[in-house]
Amino acid sequence: MRKSGRIDLNGLMLFYETVNARSINKASQLLDIPKSTISRRLRLLEAQFNSTLLKRGSHSLGLTESGQALYRRCELIADELEKVNLQTSQIQDELTGVLRVSMPSFFVEWVSEAIAGFAQLHPMLCLEIEAHNRQVNVADEPFDVAIHFGKPAETFHPTRRLIELPRSFYATPDYVTRHGLPSGYIDLSSHHLIVHQFQMRDRIFPWLTQQGEGATPIVPRALANNAIMIRDFVLRGLGIGLMPDVMCRDAVNAGSLVKIELDWQSPPLMTSATYIAREYAPRKIRTFLDFLAARLQELVESPSAG
Repeated sequence: MRKSGRIDLNGLMLFYETVNARSINKASQLLDIPKSTISRRLRLLEAQFNSTLLKRGSHSLGLTESGQALYRRCELIADELEKVNLQTSQIQDELTGVLRVSMPSFFVEWVSEAIAGFAQLHPMLCLEIEAHNRQVNVADEPFDVAIHFGKPAETFHPTRRLIELPRSFYATPDYVTRHGLPSGYIDLSSHHLIVHQFQMRDRIFPWLTQQGEGATPIVPRALANNAIMIRDFVLRGLGIGLMPDVMCRDAVNAGSLVKIELDWQSPPLMTSATYIAREYAPRKIRTFLDFLAARLQELVESPSAG
């Protein structure tokens, strides 16, 4: 009868390998474990099962009846471990299974075709895409990859910079006719501004926040957490918006928007991805991020984009 307590799986596998080697000496050579360590751990295993498992002959090891029963169970465990090892290797090395990706909603508009192309290249891989406008921590939610815009949040998980998106101020020709062009960056404070919440967080417009005791902060014309909504408000002539050039290129070409040149260059919009541990990241994650980074570079350099 086995004594109470957890079974030492490593001890079971040592017992199994020692029996296969037919001697402690040979097992010591094959496993690179001192003979004394093998003997001690086998005795502990016998004590745990309260049974003699091995018949220690002068030249080889034999099995008692209890030892034979345990060895048969160890064969099943070894077979299952081999299957687990094979399955884990396949998950790590093959482009199969499920890849769960979180991304901002406006990102989908101009990379959905590229992601569809990635899916076509890898038919055994199932993509689960969730588009929204919130920060995601891959440690807390069931995503393999989380794509972010703006300053990456502090995280213990690896972060890969995908691309920096140049951005500029835009307005409609009608807005410019009615309100004129700002002559400099500071003159934006007297215009109607359409502002993304992340731009407030990153203090792109410092005069929108209270400055000094008793100062009244300037209120933007509209504030939203969705880049597509920002663009739509600007296209409606509600005000001036700071947006990635790649989002506005077609509207500028169509004459719906004009780019406002100022004496100040906006910092680019950082695009990054967080994912699970760098050292053991599955190949499907690395391949997806490589593909996405290349596609983003193509979009930025393209004469036309969504």
